[in-house]
Amino acid sequence: MFSIRRIALLFVVACTVAPVALAEDGFVPWNRLVQGAGVGPTSGPNGLEIKVAWTVEVGEPTSTLLDLSTDIQVRIGNTVATKSVKVFADPGSGFCSGSNCGASCGTGSVDGQNMTLLCLPDGADCICKFPSITTSVPVPPGGYGPSDTIQVILLPSAGAKPEVYPNDDLTAEPFKLPIFWDRSIRSAVLKPVLGVPDTYDVEVEYQVAYNTSMPPQDLRTNIVMNHNGQTTVFEPWCGPWLMAPSSICGQSCFNETCAVIKCNGQTVATLSCQQYENAWGQFGCVCASSPISYTIPSVKLKSGDHLELSLAAAPGAIPELDKLANDSLILCSAPALSLTYGQGKKGTFGVPTLDSSAPPVLGQVSGIQMKEALPGALPILFLGVAPLNANFDGGLLLVDPAMVLFLPVPVAADGTMTLQGLVPADPNFCGVSLYFQMMFQDSGADGFYHLAMTNGLQRIFGS
Repeated sequence: MFSIRRIALLFVVACTVAPVALAEDGFVPWNRLVQGAGVGPTSGPNGLEIKVAWTVEVGEPTSTLLDLSTDIQVRIGNTVATKSVKVFADPGSGFCSGSNCGASCGTGSVDGQNMTLLCLPDGADCICKFPSITTSVPVPPGGYGPSDTIQVILLPSAGAKPEVYPNDDLTAEPFKLPIFWDRSIRSAVLKPVLGVPDTYDVEVEYQVAYNTSMPPQDLRTNIVMNHNGQTTVFEPWCGPWLMAPSSICGQSCFNETCAVIKCNGQTVATLSCQQYENAWGQFGCVCASSPISYTIPSVKLKSGDHLELSLAAAPGAIPELDKLANDSLILCSAPALSLTYGQGKKGTFGVPTLDSSAPPVLGQVSGIQMKEALPGALPILFLGVAPLNANFDGGLLLVDPAMVLFLPVPVAADGTMTLQGLVPADPNFCGVSLYFQMMFQDSGADGFYHLAMTNGLQRIFGS
């Protein structure tokens, strides 16, 4: 049901679009429609941009090139920003039906880029349309808050075909940051296939989530596997995946059902209000699915091989917003491991220890952590590609140092220091080992330099 503000907005749009009579049978020859709108950070002057997902449907074949160019208008309060997109369609390949869903039904272009029109699912029907288009529109300058409303309206450009069905050409909701929908890989596990050497089933789990007002939407998700440079796409078991929202989650998370994804009458996933880390590392209450599982069977994976898994919208489904986290994952035959070795040298509070804060998984945050150190001490970090066992200052140097870093940050009052960062999602790091040791001056340590020393730490980068 439309809210009052949506009815008012529909009235505005209806007044700005020239009326066009439908065919006697109610047939719509073409249709612009909004699929969703997200708000996220950008490097532009305002620091924000709106990503509008939209498409154009064409209801019947014609030999005439259709100018369906569109002005995307974003209005917040009395401020307006407009982005014009040139759209031309030549739907000359015939009607779409259930028998040819997924096939080509014509050609077209968006801002000069050639695109193929496809017969794509539309509820129980199949209709000729462009694959989803994503257009960035700068947020109009100004200071905005939750009391403001974003209105996104699709309007025919000057000289283009008018709109005959404006009801789905708009969306409106309170301004907040961020506004998004998201597909995120949560885990991927290599399961050895019994009796078949170097062969694994790849068990992938991912989620879909949103915190915006969305009409029933196709959220089909393809899993793209890059295996040593060769790409394979794995598609969902059916389509479309229609998500029917029932509510938007507020600030409090009560684990209530907020949406359901169904396909051919079967439930694909149930979404509930839950805490979720969004694309910008912020946690909030959003409508997120239970884990959705997919198994890629019998993948040959030898030593030194790597897999890169990523999520992508299926053709015709709402496209993924760019620059979102957790859209890809690197897998390799080497597991991510942290191994301690050697003996440290004691200081005032005993022998300091060094270990990983988390396994060094490619593409994830990990680091090293020292404990039982002298508060206020300035540590020295030894980093190398090989271990060592050499006498030094009454203790043992356990790393053949390629780098020696004098850290400017002192040990915390509880005797700990943590260094962490994002491990590169680079397959060239698969199976690579790095070796670490930390030292610091401590009057309670023996030796000429009075250095307390940790054990050695081997970190093997993998999955």
